[in-house]
Amino acid sequence: MRCLMIIGIAAGFALSSPWVSLAEEKQRGATQTGVSEPGTESIVKPLLYVPPRKGAPAPGSRRGGGTRGMNKSVPVISVLAPDHVGLTLQAQPVLYWFTPTQQDMPYEFVLIADQAETPVVEKRLPQPARPGIQQIRLSDYGVKLSPGERYQWSIALILDADEPSGNIVARGIIERLDREKLAQPLPSDIASADMLRRYAEVGVWYDAIATISDLIQSNPADGKLLWQRASLLEQGGLGEVAARMLAVQTSPAP
Repeated sequence: MRCLMIIGIAAGFALSSPWVSLAEEKQRGATQTGVSEPGTESIVKPLLYVPPRKGAPAPGSRRGGGTRGMNKSVPVISVLAPDHVGLTLQAQPVLYWFTPTQQDMPYEFVLIADQAETPVVEKRLPQPARPGIQQIRLSDYGVKLSPGERYQWSIALILDADEPSGNIVARGIIERLDREKLAQPLPSDIASADMLRRYAEVGVWYDAIATISDLIQSNPADGKLLWQRASLLEQGGLGEVAARMLAVQTSPAP
């Protein structure tokens, strides 16, 4: 049953309004984005993400920033974190976040270990060059995650430096897992596309997101990759973010 549900994700996305309007525009030739869209030969085989079996989701595993209502003036930011504790095998993973709009205000990145009082990182981020997906490389901060330790990471849009409670904040949880503790062996010498699928199947969320994002960066016109990432986000509880992201990614560059 789960497999049937996942296979239908790409088709199901078309039912949400932002995606339907994009499909209609492409059929009319109204948009010239240069991004190929999956045809009937796909429904592109989606990634099957299998969450780690570590009990119930941790409280506050993910929290988005901004509103999802009708107030279009309030900015929205999202971290690409699942609705449970997300895993990585990397000591210095790349973290991803998303903003559908460009704001002339500072952003701040905070990384703090579970039960710690002092953040490992608390830094202002460079202003995004354009709306869309953004990345944070922990290697840029000289930070390494300790195996078995949970960390909360957050992106905040600073609306007023004197009133932190008014900032727009999105949070996620990450935990580094030793490769030896995986339920299934994971080879390190296979192609990126195969590694992507293996990461998803063994529940290593952050490495799967990083791998598919690298593939998209190398092949920006491959619409199948965009839809594969959207299916992965949907399975992590980020369906609304996936729709927003696809709308931004398939819009003509200014």
